[in-house]
Amino acid sequence: MNQYSSIEIKYKKIFSLFLFFASVFILYVSFIVGFSLNTITGVILFLLSILMLTRPIAVITPNNIQMMNLLGITVKNYPYTPDQILIKDNSISVDGKKVISTLWADINIKEAREFFLHIQED
Repeated sequence: MNQYSSIEIKYKKIFSLFLFFASVFILYVSFIVGFSLNTITGVILFLLSILMLTRPIAVITPNNIQMMNLLGITVKNYPYTPDQILIKDNSISVDGKKVISTLWADINIKEAREFFLHIQED
């Protein structure tokens, strides 16, 4: 498989790890105290953190960018040509519309630039 076939962009690990440890703490306290609404909150946060650690936020292919939700379903599809891509201020824009920001996404901008340059050459 070609190393430039696609790039998976995941959520930043700091957010998902924070949610994971917060959910473990909430579950620990709620199991000591007893079942309450906090137990349900802890379970939801735990599942959310596991999904954020394992699922991608976006997949960049040579002809489109697929934005995905935590269940792995594509919610937005941004088709592009290489001349429509702009990488500026650590974000990726398609036709002037910001698609991926580094606020939530753990993206290596250098790797993304190389990917788009490789696409332009082909």
